[in-house]
This record gives sequence, structure tokens and C-alpha cells, in this order.
Amino acid sequence: MRVPGARRNGLLAASAAVLLAAGPAFAGAGPVAWLQTYLAFDTSNPPGHEQAAVEYLASLIERHDPAGEIDVRVLISPNGRANLYARLPASVRDAGGGALVLLHHVDVVPAGEGWSRPPFGGTMHDGKIWGRGAVDAKSLGIAHLGAMLHLLESGQPRRRDLVFVASADEEAGGADGVGWLLQEHWELFDDAEAVLNEAGVNRVTGDRLLWWGIETAQKQVLWLRVTATGRGGHGSGFNPASPTHRLVRALNRVLELEHPWRVTSAAHEAYRELAAFHSDEFAEVFDQPIEAVQAELDRRLRVGGLDRILLPGMSASFRDTVQITRIDNGAGPVNVAPAEAVALIDARLLPDSDAEAFRRRVDTVLGTGIHVEELLRSGASPASSTDSDVYRTLERVLGVRAPVAPAMIAGATDSRFFRRRGVEAYGFSPFVVASGDAAGIHGLDERIPVDGFLRGCEMMKRVVAALVRGSGGQP
Repeated sequence: MRVPGARRNGLLAASAAVLLAAGPAFAGAGPVAWLQTYLAFDTSNPPGHEQAAVEYLASLIERHDPAGEIDVRVLISPNGRANLYARLPASVRDAGGGALVLLHHVDVVPAGEGWSRPPFGGTMHDGKIWGRGAVDAKSLGIAHLGAMLHLLESGQPRRRDLVFVASADEEAGGADGVGWLLQEHWELFDDAEAVLNEAGVNRVTGDRLLWWGIETAQKQVLWLRVTATGRGGHGSGFNPASPTHRLVRALNRVLELEHPWRVTSAAHEAYRELAAFHSDEFAEVFDQPIEAVQAELDRRLRVGGLDRILLPGMSASFRDTVQITRIDNGAGPVNVAPAEAVALIDARLLPDSDAEAFRRRVDTVLGTGIHVEELLRSGASPASSTDSDVYRTLERVLGVRAPVAPAMIAGATDSRFFRRRGVEAYGFSPFVVASGDAAGIHGLDERIPVDGFLRGCEMMKRVVAALVRGSGGQP
């Protein structure tokens, strides 16, 4: 359905007001101004407040689609979280495939203190666009939007439907975003063949792209809140069983749990593909059957030498991990022992780990008198195929610049919802971001270089054009 006329005019008026309020830096049209405006919406999750940003994106589609070819819907979850769905239909149906979904999330993690530029200013400084979401993942959303509008305006044949989705709540697990959309509105996606989403892992050294990493698999997430309660009192007292003391001892037992190293099929496929790009020693370990890789990792764990072959962050691909991300016993003064102490645990489990068994192990070592609340269990999801038409097209288009390889990530994304329904999902970033700028993801001073952003938008156009128009399509 189209956004009703009155609503459509309201969306345009709202976006115009935002542009005027934002100042001269946001003047004009095009992806840079779009991203600056998009970043100016504070969509920190919690609480999210995605609706104004969603309506801004909808207004951009409306403005570039006077004929009304795109079906635009703003879908609100029961908890008031806004999601945008927009479908550009195929213009021809000869040998076309299922719909291609371009997915990104509107919400962002809270900015926190210490930024050198306003986190929701969308400001331009030193040739970069600054703001929370500049990399994760509002820039991707603008690249998706530009690719869809480019296809619309080009007038060239489209052999599959193209669906643009801007979802809510991804940073908190996606229950009010993609999880809700697929549960309550599956009919909007039941013809989907593939999804392009966040979490591409491109390897960059300096300004040089070594390879495109296409995310095909991810670990599971298990978030826990652990609470100890009991007798508080004055800090000068003798109270070895205070809630804080009991919590710290319990958490230490969790950290001491053994987590064996295992080579999963997803990690094996990813690193075997990368063997050709690394040292001979790396290739000797990973370019062999999975059983041999497991044996070699076990040997190196016993005798040493594992660090010589592991890339930064690579060890998380071979074991379950636990991070204590927060310990909170209130904001009282130093001389008060509180009656309650709380900690947050972020566990990331291998794709084939038994999450229920892991949870039982944690409960056991925490011991009695400690309350455990499960905040999120993402569940397992299958890996996406590297032998699909969509993946082969990514190899062909992206391979002109650099090789393509599958990747397994330690995080979790909304791709898992689609994979569990049998839809192939691929994490692909068109941006080549240097390590210094990538460090802003979930950190301070998130930003993206303007030239890299624009090159990424053009690359996304090429990729989407090839997937939607067919092998003969050119952007």
C-alpha cells in the first residue's frame, strides 16, 4: 500500500523541517546530505525512538518516486517501534529470481560521554561524517536506499523485486524489529531469495583492500543479568558475605570455566578460503581437512606457536567466550556496602554450541543465592551458502577489485532471523574503512570518510544492479 496522501505530505514537511533546522551543512540532496540528516536523529537503543528517522527515509523514497511505483509501509510493533518496508517490483518476469532484501537497522547503541564532535550532529570534519551510526549502520542504509532509487530512476529492466528494510531494535536483539516483522508480516517476505545485511568483514591494510569478507555465519548470543542480594551496611564493618563480595566470587568462577577450542564447519570454510592470502604457515594449518585443522590447533595449544597464525580477533572463532561487561552496585558512597549487586554477562557461543547446556554450567558455578535473568538468547542459525547465485554474483562483481571470501563473525545480526526461515543472508559492507575509523563502532567518535562513503555507495549500486537486473545489467 502507498503511504496515504496526507501522511505523505506530512513526511515531506517533517523531513524539510529537519533539513532546515540542521543548517547549511545539510543543504542540497544526495547521499552525503541524506546521511548527515539521518545521523541527526537520536535513535539510541534503549529506548530506540526510530519513528522520526524511519519517516525521514520514507519521505526520501516518496520524493524520488512521484509515480508511486514503490510500495512504502511504516510498520509499528506493539511496543511502538517503527520499521520501514519498501518494495520496488520487478518490471519483467523472464527468468527472474525471488526478491532481494536490503536490510539495515535504524537503532544505534548509546553514544556515551567523551565525543570530540556531537554524536547526533551529523557534522562534517576533516573530510569525514561524524555521528553515532556513521558506520553501524546508517551509512549502509543510505547506500541501500541510493541503490534502490538508482534502479528506479534508471528505467532499465528489473528481473526481481527489490525490498528495502530499515528495522528497529537490532542492537537489543531485534524482537521489535526483524523478529517481529517475520513473525507477524511474513507474507511481505515469503518470496525472498536472499538478504544483504550488515557485518561484512573487509580486510584493509592502510588504504589497500586485501579482500572482501562476506559474512555467512555468526555465533550465538546469550546475555545474562546476575544479581546478588543480602545484608548491606557500613563499609567499615566486617561483612565478607556482602552481596558485592558474593557476586565477585561467583563471577570469578564463571570466568574460570574451561571453553575448549573447536573448529566448526563455518570457521573452517572461512579460513580455508583465506589461506591463499596469508603466510605459508597459515596455509599449512587451514588449507586442509577440518579434522587436521583441529589436530593442529590442539597441538599448538599444548606446545605453543598458536599466536603466529591467528589474526586479530580470530581466536573467538574457535571457542565460546564470556565477557563481564558491567558490575553495578548502585551509586552510593564508598563507605556503604549495598544490599544488592548486579553484573551483566555477554556470552558468545559457537554456532553449534548447546546454549542450554552452557547456561546450566554457568548456573552451577554461580551457586545458590545468586539470581540469574536471561536477557537474550539469539539461538543458532544455519550458515548461508557460498554456492548460491547471489554469492557467485558478489564474487563476480566485487572480485574486479579484490578477492571475496566468506566470514564468520563473533557478533550476531538480524540475518539469523532470515536464515532460520531458509533465506540466504549475506553480510556485505561496500565501504573500505581504515582501522582507525572502524574503531568508532560502538565506541567514541564514530565517523566515516566522505570519499570512502561515496565509493561504497557506488559499489552498492553495482552489486544491487547485477543482482536485480541480471548478469547483463550495468549500473
